[in-house]
Amino acid sequence: MQTQINQLKPQIAANVDAAYEIANLALSQVERATQLAIEQSKQNAAFARGQFDAVSDIKDPAAVFQFVQSQLEASAKYAAGVAAEAFELSQAFQAELSEYAETHFDAKHAEVNKLIADTLKKAPEGSEAAVAAVKQAMDAGNKAVAEARKAAKKSAELAKQGLDQLKAKAPAAKPARRR
Repeated sequence: MQTQINQLKPQIAANVDAAYEIANLALSQVERATQLAIEQSKQNAAFARGQFDAVSDIKDPAAVFQFVQSQLEASAKYAAGVAAEAFELSQAFQAELSEYAETHFDAKHAEVNKLIADTLKKAPEGSEAAVAAVKQAMDAGNKAVAEARKAAKKSAELAKQGLDQLKAKAPAAKPARRR
């Protein structure tokens, strides 16, 4: 029993380490999102103050409509900028998490392949056909994993290209001036 526990200890430690690293990634994302929210709140306050100052200076009723229109346009551009920044933050977190998962997947995949290969080496005589079938299945599985990863990377590249094209065509959002 103690031997089995000792054999499991490295796996348990590796799982705890992996959970710790994922928790750190998540906390890092929370910190970045909080910083974005703080900056947005500061800019919102400065923008509101600017609006108040501008409205209090308007004397002509026709200028009020022009002011409201310009403020709506500025607000829309600002909201688009905040949304783009939040999306980029989300994409960065997704990329970090994917890289982490991919690295760990590669290690576990290699471990499983080695374990299967070692087990097949110990197969009894007369089981050559079964060993060959398992090896073929392993090769097919490895090829399928490689193709799925290749397709996922290509999809991510295409999505990024689409976002970059959308950003190029959208008006640039300017953050509110700080006073």
